[in-house]
Amino acid sequence: MHVPAMAELAFIVALLILASSSGTRAWVCEPSCGGIALNYPFGSTWGCGHANFQSYINCSHGKLNFYTPTGIYKVQSIDYSRNVIVIVDPHMSTCSSMQLSGAFGLPVGAPFTFASYNNIVLIGCSSTSSLFSKQSCDSSAEAQDICSSLYQNCDAIGQIGIIASNNGYGGQGSQSSCCVYSSSLLQTAPYEVDLPLLQCSTYTSIYGMGSIQSPQTSWLYGIALQYDPSFSSPQSIPYGQYPSCYVCQRAEGKVHSLSWRENLSTIKQQSRLRIHLDPTCR
Repeated sequence: MHVPAMAELAFIVALLILASSSGTRAWVCEPSCGGIALNYPFGSTWGCGHANFQSYINCSHGKLNFYTPTGIYKVQSIDYSRNVIVIVDPHMSTCSSMQLSGAFGLPVGAPFTFASYNNIVLIGCSSTSSLFSKQSCDSSAEAQDICSSLYQNCDAIGQIGIIASNNGYGGQGSQSSCCVYSSSLLQTAPYEVDLPLLQCSTYTSIYGMGSIQSPQTSWLYGIALQYDPSFSSPQSIPYGQYPSCYVCQRAEGKVHSLSWRENLSTIKQQSRLRIHLDPTCR
């Protein structure tokens, strides 16, 4: 027998009160974090946004972070029109500051790939590195210009023990070199740049370039990642736009009314569901 709408709503409210009294409560999906708008498929915490992205993007203490098995990274920007996020590795080098780096990578199956225009540059690599024996470096004139500019125009390169060189590939004789990692290698598993394994001192990532001779002032440093556009919807509603109305759930990108048949134990178990108040669920 069909339960009247008001009775159904009263039942839902009762369930939420019971959940709250037992230590479980509906969580808030924030519309932004750290000045960055959070639109679908991203969310501020578990239960917000598409389930496929919840383990990668999270808002913590007012900062939007990106999580992978290799570390936690700050999200610098999200371009929804191009389906691109830019993140910053705290151990990555730039022209103004260089340091020893570890590794950065994406797990197999992640809904992200390295943007094709992103240049990953490995610095201070040993001549015995597998990079050279496997021909993993971009040999184009542009790649050589990038290395030359970094070695000639970035004084910070001395911070990792490399002496600036006119040809862009010197520093420590035959024991040090620069390599613009071939972008095609980042499109296949294991989607990782492991500096210790590759015998390199550090790396930088450039997602935008101005003058080739001005790496300190006209290059944009960060890791640009393309996210799967199939999870995006032009009709997606930014979180927080509708602060109150009916109790609803958004799961796998679909919005629908919470059924009275879903009991309290089911609500507790479905941690991937986003419970919120939204008048579009009428």
